Amino acid sequence: MQEKAPDRRIKRTQQQLRDALESLILEKGYEAVTVQDIIDRANVGRSTFYAHFWSKENLLLSGFENLKLQFEERYQDILAHRSTGGNNSMELSLLLFQHTQNYHPLYKALLGKGGSEVVIKEFQKYVTEQMQKHLSEGWGHNPNLKDIPPDLVIHFLSSSLLSLLTWWLDNDLPVSAERISQLYHQMAVDPLMKG
Repeated sequence: MQEKAPDRRIKRTQQQLRDALESLILEKGYEAVTVQDIIDRANVGRSTFYAHFWSKENLLLSGFENLKLQFEERYQDILAHRSTGGNNSMELSLLLFQHTQNYHPLYKALLGKGGSEVVIKEFQKYVTEQMQKHLSEGWGHNPNLKDIPPDLVIHFLSSSLLSLLTWWLDNDLPVSAERISQLYHQMAVDPLMKG
């Protein structure tokens, strides 16, 4: 029972630091934020910051890792409970846009105009891996993809998704998650994947 209290305190302190960084990024962009800004906003000491994170970038990536875990759990739950024959690419993009909508300020801080190139690269790598897992079964029978290397298709689709997601965030979600996912498929996925 005594171990749970420190765990809660640790999690609470880490969340305070993530929240401070998120609000500062939204105010002035990631590059302009210093560790001193973060500890002042979170109202913790420098030693407390370094007890949890070794750098501003490490703190930023920890926020991304938390988002990724939440997204993964939800996506795996959807895949486990769906009937056969679902469209993995549609489910992936729709869930990603919905997740972004639900955590809009955090995604905007991580991936929007003021975000970090490090997180953007990590996010693109993650989306590329997900697409690789869920789209590769369609190559063999699709005449549109016959002469295009699968890695190129995956790169194009994940880059297009990230670009559209960033635009959507930077414009404060002008359409619903469902609509932006439909538009992504209409512009990028359908022309390639439908033979």
